[in-house]
Amino acid sequence: MQNEIEIRQYGQTFILSASRCLFWKEQQILIISDAHFSKETHFRKNGIAVPAGIMQQDLLQISLLIKKYNPKKIIFLGDMFHSEINEGLNAFMQWRKTHPQLHLQLIVGNHDILPKAWYTFAAIECIDEYLVIENLIFSHDKLHLIPEEKINFYGHLHPAIRLYGGAKQSLRLPCFLFGINEVILPAFGRFTGAKTIRPDKSTIVYAIGDREIFAVK
Repeated sequence: MQNEIEIRQYGQTFILSASRCLFWKEQQILIISDAHFSKETHFRKNGIAVPAGIMQQDLLQISLLIKKYNPKKIIFLGDMFHSEINEGLNAFMQWRKTHPQLHLQLIVGNHDILPKAWYTFAAIECIDEYLVIENLIFSHDKLHLIPEEKINFYGHLHPAIRLYGGAKQSLRLPCFLFGINEVILPAFGRFTGAKTIRPDKSTIVYAIGDREIFAVK
């Protein structure tokens, strides 16, 4: 069982983590997509009974990843927060105080609808549409036109793959998808849905099980 896989792809080195995120070694950047912080608080606020503490677990996981990889910054590929202001943001600000110098960048997603002043207060740099670093281009959703020789890293889809076993058994697992000029990241948040993807033969798939990650043959 391995909880991370190091790969060389597109001329760069990446560590894929079973924690549903990616570390870019050359740039020392941790990349996270679709955290959906405070989603459970939003549901409870609207009278839907969901477990408490999910966001705190996700924030703790990020702290462990920071300790492990010591990133220079974190790029969130959209949907960092789920909706409008609620009590869950207080938990995030408490976490932020434990990492005050860490540079956080957010590629704004469709759920990132908090007031701009709040992101400024939380020291989160917001970026509209996309961010380009070397040969990689980061966005929330897939870009319609990918510049030549660039690789589009994005999330939004919450990708999962269905694996089949004997006796008609099947299991659906979140996954990373590496295509010719695109990479789709799994949703980081524990309280998110998933969309089953049927990759073509040119796509490399890394599925995430219970604290392990593995290539799908």
